[in-house]
Amino acid sequence: MNHNRRRTVLAIDDSRKILATVKYFLKDQGYLVKTRSDPARGIRVAQKGNVDLILLDIIMPKMDGYAVFDALKQDPRTCEIPVVMLTARTVIWSTPKRFFFGLYGFLAKPFSKWNLRKVVSEALRMTQSPRKRDQLIPSFDLPTTPGFRKQS
Repeated sequence: MNHNRRRTVLAIDDSRKILATVKYFLKDQGYLVKTRSDPARGIRVAQKGNVDLILLDIIMPKMDGYAVFDALKQDPRTCEIPVVMLTARTVIWSTPKRFFFGLYGFLAKPFSKWNLRKVVSEALRMTQSPRKRDQLIPSFDLPTTPGFRKQS
Protein backbone atom coordinates (compact mmCIF):
# COMPACT_ATOMS: atom_id res chain seq x y z
CA MET A 1 0.00 0.00 0.00
CA ASN A 2 1.33 3.43 -0.92
CA HIS A 3 1.23 5.50 2.27
CA ASN A 4 2.03 8.74 0.41
CA ARG A 5 -1.34 8.91 -1.34
CA ARG A 6 -4.54 10.11 0.29
CA ARG A 7 -6.71 7.37 1.77
CA THR A 8 -9.81 6.73 -0.31
CA VAL A 9 -13.22 6.00 1.18
CA LEU A 10 -16.05 4.73 -1.02
CA ALA A 11 -19.55 5.33 0.33
CA ILE A 12 -22.42 3.31 -1.17
CA ASP A 13 -25.88 4.46 -0.07
CA ASP A 14 -29.13 5.11 -1.92
CA SER A 15 -29.58 8.39 -0.03
CA ARG A 16 -27.81 11.25 -1.76
CA LYS A 17 -28.18 13.26 1.46
CA ILE A 18 -26.21 10.64 3.41
CA LEU A 19 -23.57 10.52 0.65
CA ALA A 20 -23.19 14.31 0.72
CA THR A 21 -22.92 14.24 4.53
CA VAL A 22 -20.24 11.52 4.48
CA LYS A 23 -18.25 13.44 1.89
CA TYR A 24 -18.56 16.70 3.82
CA PHE A 25 -17.54 15.10 7.14
CA LEU A 26 -14.50 13.25 5.73
CA LYS A 27 -12.97 15.44 3.05
CA ASP A 28 -11.64 18.05 5.50
CA GLN A 29 -9.82 15.19 7.27
CA GLY A 30 -7.79 14.60 4.11
CA TYR A 31 -9.72 11.64 2.75
CA LEU A 32 -10.60 11.30 -0.91
CA VAL A 33 -14.30 10.36 -0.80
CA LYS A 34 -16.03 8.61 -3.68
CA THR A 35 -19.79 8.19 -3.51
CA ARG A 36 -22.25 6.00 -5.38
CA SER A 37 -26.01 5.76 -4.93
CA ASP A 38 -26.26 2.67 -7.16
CA PRO A 39 -24.82 -0.48 -5.52
CA ALA A 40 -23.69 -2.07 -8.81
CA ARG A 41 -21.78 1.09 -9.71
CA GLY A 42 -20.24 1.11 -6.25
CA ILE A 43 -18.96 -2.44 -6.78
CA ARG A 44 -17.43 -1.39 -10.11
CA VAL A 45 -15.64 1.56 -8.47
CA ALA A 46 -14.19 -0.80 -5.85
CA GLN A 47 -13.10 -3.27 -8.54
CA LYS A 48 -11.10 -0.54 -10.29
CA GLY A 49 -8.87 -0.29 -7.24
CA ASN A 50 -7.46 2.45 -5.01
CA VAL A 51 -10.24 2.12 -2.44
CA ASP A 52 -9.06 1.80 1.15
CA LEU A 53 -12.42 1.51 2.93
CA ILE A 54 -16.07 1.05 1.98
CA LEU A 55 -18.99 2.54 3.91
CA LEU A 56 -21.99 0.47 2.90
CA ASP A 57 -25.70 0.97 3.54
CA ILE A 58 -27.76 -2.20 4.08
CA ILE A 59 -31.25 -1.19 2.96
CA MET A 60 -31.10 -0.17 -0.71
CA PRO A 61 -33.38 -0.86 -3.68
CA LYS A 62 -32.29 -3.27 -6.43
CA MET A 63 -29.39 -4.73 -4.43
CA ASP A 64 -29.14 -4.63 -0.64
CA GLY A 65 -25.94 -4.20 1.34
CA TYR A 66 -25.72 -7.91 2.15
CA ALA A 67 -25.61 -8.78 -1.56
CA VAL A 68 -23.04 -6.04 -2.18
CA PHE A 69 -20.93 -7.31 0.74
CA ASP A 70 -21.06 -10.87 -0.64
CA ALA A 71 -20.06 -9.68 -4.12
CA LEU A 72 -17.13 -7.69 -2.70
CA LYS A 73 -15.87 -10.57 -0.55
CA GLN A 74 -16.09 -13.09 -3.43
CA ASP A 75 -14.07 -10.92 -5.84
CA PRO A 76 -10.28 -11.20 -5.50
CA ARG A 77 -9.95 -7.52 -6.49
CA THR A 78 -12.13 -6.34 -3.58
CA CYS A 79 -12.10 -9.06 -0.93
CA GLU A 80 -9.42 -7.35 1.17
CA ILE A 81 -11.13 -3.94 1.29
CA PRO A 82 -12.51 -3.32 4.78
CA VAL A 83 -16.25 -2.67 4.96
CA VAL A 84 -18.17 -0.69 7.58
CA MET A 85 -21.95 -1.07 7.48
CA LEU A 86 -23.74 2.26 7.70
CA THR A 87 -27.39 1.76 8.56
CA ALA A 88 -30.28 2.17 10.98
CA ARG A 89 -29.92 0.70 14.47
CA THR A 90 -32.92 -1.59 14.02
CA VAL A 91 -31.33 -3.08 10.92
CA ILE A 92 -28.14 -3.81 12.86
CA TRP A 93 -30.14 -5.88 15.35
CA SER A 94 -31.65 -7.98 12.56
CA THR A 95 -28.41 -8.47 10.64
CA PRO A 96 -27.59 -12.17 10.10
CA LYS A 97 -24.67 -13.08 12.34
CA ARG A 98 -22.50 -14.29 9.44
CA PHE A 99 -22.15 -10.65 8.32
CA PHE A 100 -20.38 -9.77 11.56
CA PHE A 101 -17.35 -11.72 10.32
CA GLY A 102 -15.25 -9.80 7.86
CA LEU A 103 -16.76 -6.45 8.75
CA TYR A 104 -14.75 -3.71 10.37
CA GLY A 105 -17.79 -2.30 12.12
CA PHE A 106 -21.22 -0.79 12.05
CA LEU A 107 -22.18 2.85 12.24
CA ALA A 108 -25.79 3.58 13.06
CA LYS A 109 -27.72 6.35 11.34
CA PRO A 110 -28.09 9.09 12.22
CA PHE A 111 -24.39 9.48 12.96
CA SER A 112 -22.29 12.37 14.17
CA LYS A 113 -19.25 13.77 12.41
CA TRP A 114 -17.05 12.53 15.23
CA ASN A 115 -18.44 8.98 15.22
CA LEU A 116 -18.02 8.72 11.45
CA ARG A 117 -14.45 9.98 11.63
CA LYS A 118 -13.66 7.63 14.52
CA VAL A 119 -15.03 4.56 12.71
CA VAL A 120 -13.20 5.41 9.49
CA SER A 121 -9.85 6.12 11.16
CA GLU A 122 -10.09 3.02 13.36
CA ALA A 123 -10.97 0.72 10.45
CA LEU A 124 -8.12 2.11 8.36
CA ARG A 125 -5.70 1.82 11.29
CA MET A 126 -6.68 -1.81 11.81
CA THR A 127 -6.01 -2.65 8.15
CA GLN A 128 -2.42 -1.46 8.43
CA SER A 129 -1.56 -4.35 10.75
CA PRO A 130 -1.96 -7.91 9.35
CA ARG A 131 -2.45 -9.30 12.85
CA LYS A 132 -5.23 -6.83 13.64
CA ARG A 133 -6.82 -7.34 10.22
CA ASP A 134 -7.63 -10.93 11.16
CA GLN A 135 -9.57 -9.91 14.26
CA LEU A 136 -13.33 -9.78 14.51
CA ILE A 137 -14.90 -6.40 13.93
CA PRO A 138 -14.05 -3.72 16.48
CA SER A 139 -16.57 -2.91 19.17
CA PHE A 140 -17.55 0.62 18.16
CA ASP A 141 -21.32 1.00 17.93
CA LEU A 142 -21.97 -2.74 17.96
CA PRO A 143 -25.32 -4.03 19.18
CA THR A 144 -23.98 -5.72 22.31
CA THR A 145 -26.70 -4.46 24.63
CA PRO A 146 -30.00 -2.62 24.25
CA GLY A 147 -29.24 1.04 23.70
CA PHE A 148 -25.91 0.14 22.13
CA ARG A 149 -23.92 0.87 25.26
CA LYS A 150 -20.72 -1.08 25.72
CA GLN A 151 -20.78 -3.51 28.59
CA SER A 152 -18.24 -2.80 31.33
